[in-house]
Amino acid sequence: MANRFLFILLLLLQLICLGILWISCFPGELADLRFFLIVIVYIYGIPIAITFVVITVVGMQILKKIKFFPATQTLVITAVITLGLTVVLLKTNLPQTIAFSISRPAFEEVIANADKLNSICNSKPVKQQLGLYRVIECDRDRRGGIYFSTGNFRFIDISDFYGFAYQPNPDGNYHFGSDVYEYYPIVGEWYGFTAGKRS
Repeated sequence: MANRFLFILLLLLQLICLGILWISCFPGELADLRFFLIVIVYIYGIPIAITFVVITVVGMQILKKIKFFPATQTLVITAVITLGLTVVLLKTNLPQTIAFSISRPAFEEVIANADKLNSICNSKPVKQQLGLYRVIECDRDRRGGIYFSTGNFRFIDISDFYGFAYQPNPDGNYHFGSDVYEYYPIVGEWYGFTAGKRS
């Protein structure tokens, strides 16, 4: 019974970790997920806490009734390895790097074709599918940087854009906001970026 309980928890943990890794492929989505979880906990905190306590108490009662068998140790070790791998993959940004590498030819095809780039960057709204990503906004800076926004987060006085930039301007791109501008390397001349405005 305990092994089944632990096995179900392990499967749930693995599904959650896979979901988080998939979400991390898309710039800014983890930040949106964190905000969403904070709101959910704030609104539904008491029922979530009660459910967590009930599951923990029932699980502990089951574990007390049996001895700790090697199969249980294997499940615990697998859970620790799953969590460890998830943390390492998130810290190294490997899921997003792989996902962008798959989509990179579609982005580079747009950059190589000036007419297509003008068409995409001058369209409002853009809504252009490039590989795994849907570009919602596009802009170019005077230094030659090209920005493809794939996500946008708005809440009260916060407006953030996330996406990919080709040869970005180190000072940022004012089209997406000048209050926040960060970028991180993805592949070659490609970077992930976060830009935003605070009202």
